Amino acid sequence: MSRESEPIPAPSPALDLTAEVTTRLKASVLSAAARELVTSALGATRTHTGAVTGGVYLESITVKGFRGIGPATTIQLKPGPGLTVVAGRNGTGKSSFAEGIEVALTGQNARWPNEGAEAQKRGWRNLHHPESPRLDLGLRISGHPSTVTLTRTWPGASFNLSHAEVTGFGPTPTPVPFASLGWDAALCSYRPILSYSELGQMVTSRPSQLHDALASILGLGALTEALSLLHAREKELTTASKQANAALPDLRSALADVDDPRTQAATAALAGRTPDLDTLHALVAGSPTTKAEELAQLHRLTELTAPDMDAVAETVSRLRTAAAAAEDARFSTAGDAHRLADLLDRAVDHRRRHPESEACPVCGSEDRLDTAWAAQAVEQIVRLRDQAHEAETAHRELNLATGNLLALIDSPPAFLPAHLLPVWRDWTQCRDIPLATELAAMAEKSAAILAEACRQVREDAVRRLAQQDQRWQGVVARLAVWIALADEAAAAEPLLTQVKAARTWLKGAHAAIRDERMLGIVETSQQIWAYLRQESSITLGSVQLTGSANRRSVTLDVTVDDMEAPALTVVSQGEMFALALSLFLPRATTPQSPFQFIVIDDPVQSMDPRKVEGLARALHAVAATRQVIVFTHDTRLQDALRFLSLKATVLNVARQPGSVIEVTVADDPVKRELTAARAISNDRHVTPEILAEVLPGLCRAALEAALHESAWRNLLDGGIEHHVAEEKIRTAGPLVNLASLALFRKRESPGRVYTEITARLGKDTSDLISLCNEGSHSTADITDPKSLIDRTAAVAKELRCL
Repeated sequence: MSRESEPIPAPSPALDLTAEVTTRLKASVLSAAARELVTSALGATRTHTGAVTGGVYLESITVKGFRGIGPATTIQLKPGPGLTVVAGRNGTGKSSFAEGIEVALTGQNARWPNEGAEAQKRGWRNLHHPESPRLDLGLRISGHPSTVTLTRTWPGASFNLSHAEVTGFGPTPTPVPFASLGWDAALCSYRPILSYSELGQMVTSRPSQLHDALASILGLGALTEALSLLHAREKELTTASKQANAALPDLRSALADVDDPRTQAATAALAGRTPDLDTLHALVAGSPTTKAEELAQLHRLTELTAPDMDAVAETVSRLRTAAAAAEDARFSTAGDAHRLADLLDRAVDHRRRHPESEACPVCGSEDRLDTAWAAQAVEQIVRLRDQAHEAETAHRELNLATGNLLALIDSPPAFLPAHLLPVWRDWTQCRDIPLATELAAMAEKSAAILAEACRQVREDAVRRLAQQDQRWQGVVARLAVWIALADEAAAAEPLLTQVKAARTWLKGAHAAIRDERMLGIVETSQQIWAYLRQESSITLGSVQLTGSANRRSVTLDVTVDDMEAPALTVVSQGEMFALALSLFLPRATTPQSPFQFIVIDDPVQSMDPRKVEGLARALHAVAATRQVIVFTHDTRLQDALRFLSLKATVLNVARQPGSVIEVTVADDPVKRELTAARAISNDRHVTPEILAEVLPGLCRAALEAALHESAWRNLLDGGIEHHVAEEKIRTAGPLVNLASLALFRKRESPGRVYTEITARLGKDTSDLISLCNEGSHSTADITDPKSLIDRTAAVAKELRCL
């Protein structure tokens, strides 16, 4: 009887965010001005959309010269919902396929950043076939009638410098950049890959990382960005107030040090909770020599910043050197060098695959692609790639040097005297000079002129301030600057009040919408945990995203025997992995994700047999609506799928010398024995005597495999512990005893077993079991081998459903 798992529904698709916020905004008590601020902030956000929005399945993965795989090896997959298990012992190259999928899509390997650059450099290329590593993903994308192929290659030795392109996606067969698919944001938000290292880090990583991983799938990016914009506006409006408050203690102290009626009046005006700005303005305006605005301007001019000539000289020198190197490297030929190298590479590859032909595949000329030509072409490929690399390196250095120089060019301050504006304009206009040599010359000249002009202005401002009453004028200049800040803060206060109200409301709306959308994620996580917990005393309740900024975290509501407990202190290692899967799968199956496939590497680690059974059910349930691909070295997952009669495709990965990898479809154990039986019965060289001795044993093995499944399943369904069930089956002995366990969950007499089988399945079935049970230990009379095998196949099918 089939143990089909109930499909796990994906979290419900989110409603339109703008409409949802607009509805809430209309029902709010915010002022019209605050509502307008919320609407404007949402309208200013950037929407991240991809060219491909859904229906992406994996059709194949081909790996060559990468990690543990040498010659190109392909895993073919069914591009649709279903469960595929890729199994192999440690060291067979199984995980190299999983990492190949990850690297092909993302360009990165999640486990390598912790290993260091040297480990990456040593280990990512295959030792036996290090040349031309390549990854190819066959993708079936909704709306595209043919396979889309994603290819990632490495032109050099560095893992971090790879090239990814897609063929079959555009209107022409010409490859296009991988970025054309627009998957960058989706790969971050709905990452469809859970690697071995990520599985352990999913729950134990920093709270903010898990928070961001879950928050990204809720579709609240626009709200988060709008909050950031409002926060930036609030910060801008409070700058003057904060600067005034910070300067006030020192200003009061300076006024107290001056024995003057004016300073005493100023101190009194500053004493209250709200400064008396009218009195302060009158004091500064009543200065006998200079008005407040002029004093403040002189004070600012004493601190006028000019270009740093040492920095300018250094960056100009670097720019000239980089420009000369770029000219020598002839960067304009880098693209041609790459393309010519690729063309020669394909020609050499053609020569290697067709050594018997020396004709050119393009023009048909004979005796062109001989061995000498191939050797010269390989040398030319190396030179061309070196030339392109040298040109690209020189261009990057030129761009960096140009950027460093441009970073020194600041816009003029608002208080700059009018006569300095043309000089400063010459300096800022250097940003528009396209040629590096001209930029270097003009920047060096204009910076020197501007620096000298600024020096003269500073010295003039210092001289003019010194002419005033030294003590009072020194204080009144500081007072004038402070008054300007206080005036700016007072002018910003009405708008600041509205911005704060808008931001507070939007934070509340963000939290409410976030919690509502999390409900679907939590429900799916709980359903998956229900599969995975399997006899665990731990119950997963709510999952909440809490905090903001650097206090972001995830709160897991976990109870142990109905008692609340901190999640990570009470779960075992296997339960932690199960919990991580419960959080990963809803994220990967959300309707907003364009990816209809999920790749999981070695999820069985540290799980006890009962949880492996739950894992099999959970994966099978998810596979009802998603393409699920699991890589594992642990045979317990395949056993659980088979014993529970859960449909899955099992592929075996084996390694041969020289990193040669073989991928084969695993046989069903019943089918394997029946195939062997048919093969020996069709062998004309097998005598009837040998057939009579061997065939019953093969038929018995087929029936034993079928009874093994039903006995295992029925013992577990009866509440018997895994280790007890394993021992009962291991020591069952004769076939009739295994049938007894499948029927009664205990050993009964052969007579009762045969009676029950006859009652349930008919006398022909009990006779066949008796024949196979006896014939495997003695020579049986086999007059019709084909009929015996066919009967065995039919009976095995019935026994599997006991």
